[in-house]
Amino acid sequence: MSRQYTFSLLATALLSLAPLVGAAPAPAASSAPPARASLRQFEHDVLSIVALRSEADRLAGAAVLARAVPDLPTVLTYQTFLARAKAAPGAGAAVQWVALGNCGKVGPQPEDCIDPKALARLEQLAPDNAAVWLLAFDHARQRGDDKAARTALARAAAATEFSTYYGALLHAVLETTRALPMSAALVHELTGADGNAYAATYMIAAGNVMYLPTPSLAPVFEACKAPGKNAMLRAQCVRIAHLLAWGDTVIARAAGLALQERLADGADARAHVAAERRTLAWQTQQFAVQVLKARNDRALAARLVQLVLEGGTENSIQLALLRSVGIDTTPPLD
Repeated sequence: MSRQYTFSLLATALLSLAPLVGAAPAPAASSAPPARASLRQFEHDVLSIVALRSEADRLAGAAVLARAVPDLPTVLTYQTFLARAKAAPGAGAAVQWVALGNCGKVGPQPEDCIDPKALARLEQLAPDNAAVWLLAFDHARQRGDDKAARTALARAAAATEFSTYYGALLHAVLETTRALPMSAALVHELTGADGNAYAATYMIAAGNVMYLPTPSLAPVFEACKAPGKNAMLRAQCVRIAHLLAWGDTVIARAAGLALQERLADGADARAHVAAERRTLAWQTQQFAVQVLKARNDRALAARLVQLVLEGGTENSIQLALLRSVGIDTTPPLD
């Protein structure tokens, strides 16, 4: 399984803090830059506080955050928090999604692997989630199991949603990060002299969540490249494209629209989808601008955090923020 990244201005905005928020391998604390060393201590202290909690979502959020923090005591590691989250009352599919990455070396950098036990559990917990079956589809293809791949693709097409639990997990990691007030010195180290804690905590949370597993969509595009006269395959591809276009992340929607455009019948249908793709690109660009602006705009950053805490998908948070600041969600004609 390979991981998908949002190569957009939003990702650029988040990655501008990547060396600080765990999106790159961290050296030993003794050789770390001051800002990184301060952040590592803050994250250690946050995890120490959250370790006293027992809710599945809080523990899952702590597991995501802990994955990028080096040299933690055993009680505060990703593995420990993940085990506790899975055993906690109410643990559901979002916790199992975090467990997908439990398949090798622990660290912030993604790896081309998934935990088959977590995937099998997700197939039971979320049988109507196309994201789960696209993971299974890719996994089967890698094993050379054509029968299992066809079954997984059919299950994906028969699903009712595409969800990577982005909103729930971003909420969980953000709540984890907010468990301890951030010092003014660290806020300024992370976001600049005019920065604010709301922006700093959002950047930390979003910067960690973007490295969670997501289905590789390249195999789906390959399978749907030329359905030809295979009516069943074409119908499956059209359905998956629809589910992706209404999925819970920007990259899922972008991929779904691209697949819809490829499968569209006629120039008018293709033009309609192309216009939707342009609108999505505009919205993502404008949202990225607001995320960068929020670093020096406390009210805007507070609104962004509030939207995350209210719940929703990446797409709905993006649209809600743009509307709240009066930015047109439709691109200009030029």
